[in-house]
Formats: sequence, C-alpha cells, structure tokens
Amino acid sequence: MKKTLTIILLCAFNFIVAQSNEEIVQKACEVQTKWGSKAKNKNIITLIDFSKSINEARLYVIDLKNNKILLTSNVDHGSGSGTGLTPSSFSNIEGSKATSLGCYLTLQTYQGMWGYSLRLDGLENDKNSNALKRNIVVHSSKKMFSKFSWGCFSVPDNNANPLIDLIKNGSLIYAYQ
Repeated sequence: MKKTLTIILLCAFNFIVAQSNEEIVQKACEVQTKWGSKAKNKNIITLIDFSKSINEARLYVIDLKNNKILLTSNVDHGSGSGTGLTPSSFSNIEGSKATSLGCYLTLQTYQGMWGYSLRLDGLENDKNSNALKRNIVVHSSKKMFSKFSWGCFSVPDNNANPLIDLIKNGSLIYAYQ
C-alpha cells in the first residue's frame, strides 16, 4: 500500500511539473518548426526568456525528442540592455554592450577570457546577425565584475561547462522577451 501511494504521488508530481513546463516545451517546438532546418542537432533547443528577472532561472535547455527540460539556469543580460532585473532594450550594434534577441546557432567551443566558451552565429538579419562580429558567446560569469555582461549569455560557473557541452556544435538558442 505504501509503495503504491508513493508511486501515485510521484506520478502526480511529475504531471504537475510537466504541466508547468508545457508552455516552454511548446515554445521550443515553435522555434524548431521555424528554424530547425539550420540546426545540426535538431533534438536540443535552448530558450532564454528575458521577460523573467535576472535573479531567476530564465534559460531552459529542452530535449525535443523526449519533450522535457534538461537544464535550467540563470543567465545575465548585457549592461547596454539596462541594469534592471529585466532588460529594457536590445541591440545588434557593435559596441552597444546590449543583448540581442532572436535565434542563434551554436558553433564551436574555445578557451577565452571567461574560460570555456561557446561561439554563436546570429540567424536573424534585423536582430542578431552581428553576433560573431560582436563576439556574443555563452560563457561563465565566474570572473565577471558585475552581474551584467557586454551582451553575452553568461551563466553561473557551476552551469557553464555542462550547458556548453549539452548545446555546442549546431543546436539552436532562441532569446525572446
């Protein structure tokens, strides 16, 4: 009886979690439908919801094959996008230190100023096409002097390496507000 009750409670809990994540998985499916032809890894999509506070998890790595969230993390926005809890503006202009919205393709990793990092190619001409020129990457926020990046997607140090390894080499990132 006790074992059966435990299983029922676990199943109910998983159902509640799945319900609360349904919107995120649905958004990932929409991104896959629109941009999936650009991706080498079509099973993984990363969403970044900049309508959420910098103090809460707003980055989600979604496994589309199994319809589940693999990883969540806080992620910084660029100082040029404002120093409030949510960004107030976005830019694709070099030197703006602002975050850019839109769809990105993950490229190769490298060791840089912020440690293990991941290059990104912006796929949208009007939103993020200068990502490579602007050196917009995914990196750790470990060595940063403030909680705001210069436009990069910087994440807490304990999430950086697992995140980068999960999404590198041809998956999509979609940043939106």
